[in-house]
Amino acid sequence: YYLTSLQYHLSIDMKSNPTILITGASGMLGRALHRLLNNFPDQYNVIGTGLTRLSVDHFHKYYPPPSGDDSTAPSATTVNLHYLNLLDHAATTEFLMKHRPDVIVHCAAERFPDAFEKNAEESYKLNVESTKHLARECLRLGQVEEEKPFLIYLSTSYVFDGGAISEDFPPYHPSKSKAHPLNSYGQSKWDGECAVREILNPAVSCDGDGSDEKINGQGIVVRVPLLYGEDCLDLKESPALEMMNVFLPTNEESSQKKIDDWAMRFPTNVEDVAKVLKMMIDQLVIPSKSGVFSAGTYHVASPYGTTKYHLALLQAKLLNISLDSVEKKIVGDDSGPPKNSASRPQCTQLNCDDTWNALLTNDESFEFVTLNKGMEKALTGFPDRFLCC
Repeated sequence: YYLTSLQYHLSIDMKSNPTILITGASGMLGRALHRLLNNFPDQYNVIGTGLTRLSVDHFHKYYPPPSGDDSTAPSATTVNLHYLNLLDHAATTEFLMKHRPDVIVHCAAERFPDAFEKNAEESYKLNVESTKHLARECLRLGQVEEEKPFLIYLSTSYVFDGGAISEDFPPYHPSKSKAHPLNSYGQSKWDGECAVREILNPAVSCDGDGSDEKINGQGIVVRVPLLYGEDCLDLKESPALEMMNVFLPTNEESSQKKIDDWAMRFPTNVEDVAKVLKMMIDQLVIPSKSGVFSAGTYHVASPYGTTKYHLALLQAKLLNISLDSVEKKIVGDDSGPPKNSASRPQCTQLNCDDTWNALLTNDESFEFVTLNKGMEKALTGFPDRFLCC
């Protein structure tokens, strides 16, 4: 199935715009990045892949495309994705040889800690083994092409333990803080990070001490916290939204639902993360925008912290749900880590200074969407919006 050397080099000559490959393009972050990059057809050739969902809505009734003279949003609301099973390494190699990406943004993952525990073997293969294979293929393709492809690997703040064991407390710095995952999901993402470093950034150690000087490699690790999307049609797609399930008319639970009021979260809008990823991609593939950004580890996280319970109270207020209804349906639980679930740290706030130093000039800044504004968009049309799926 491999392309011949002549076919390969002929196809390279026919390339124009840089090709950006997004794995997991049916997920929240993958959709947001795919949607954003599609706004710039003259700059990128964007390829999104999926496994079970190969047709996704980038826009819909409750999340319409932007309007106005300055809008560059595509008219299409439904986007078709390429099928790719990342656990099939031979098929993955063939796909990469065919499309020859300049940048792979690896969003595909099992990202729910409890779901990971229930299907640990398959989850580990996706989070770690598929990452290793992508990294090896980037290295191999770099030996064929003049321009080496980059791999941007999405990781998590759950590589840190909140100081519970390490006694290294937040905010966590990408090059100074010690990784010490508390659950299997966090460990798998850390193992994925190590694979990227060992294969694509061999000058960097991966012994857990956080040392990660920026070097001339091909691997970029981007750690993010709890994410939510503005276009979701299923509340369960994000732990930052799923608390509102108890207020849907289809919910039949009569008892109060306990919601974590112990762990501090920093819910971050995937639209913001997509914008930062685009800035990284631009510096990697557009010569006129290249700066000090290079291979290494970076953090992207909103500065707005809250517990899930207080986030639920904010959401209920935005939805004009009466206090009486709120008190009947939910109650805060500040007794400690949630029972009967994967271990979780109390706080893993991320320091993003390295990210802004690499991507912004002295007179630039990046503003994250506030929780009020982000949640208002994410919940527009409640409850009807979330009754369709």
